[in-house]
Amino acid sequence: FCEADENISHLFFQCPVAKVIWSIVAVGLGANNIPNNLDQCWKWCESWLPYGKRFHPWAVAAFCWAIWKNRNRACFEGKIVKNPLEIFCHACALMNFWAGLFADEEKKQLEDGVAAMLKIANELLAVQRRSDADGRLMGPGDQPEDDDDTA
Repeated sequence: FCEADENISHLFFQCPVAKVIWSIVAVGLGANNIPNNLDQCWKWCESWLPYGKRFHPWAVAAFCWAIWKNRNRACFEGKIVKNPLEIFCHACALMNFWAGLFADEEKKQLEDGVAAMLKIANELLAVQRRSDADGRLMGPGDQPEDDDDTA
């Protein structure tokens, strides 16, 4: 997964793969930073999603679980993640499934939130595909385009 010494903060927040995942979440929240450890993550959630405090553990658990499962697949099964968006989408699938544990109104809000996050992932993937077609990686100035066909 990564050659660095493994600890909780590194695996879930500081590893280059984790940083990409949290950066995608940040885009969805309109955040201009990402958490570096679990303590920062709780403060980060409160800062960028202040009215959803009840759902913070649900979302953080989904992203950390998806990172953990993919790390284990890479380490123990040799299945390397080709794109961090795979892990992001895995977390979204978990959140959609877990949304069924909430009452109808909250379930709908959570499913809408996950749908918005998946739309961002699709937009980023579309930008990557265009960049790959051009023979280059997505550059720092590249932004996902607002394209209704990516939903």
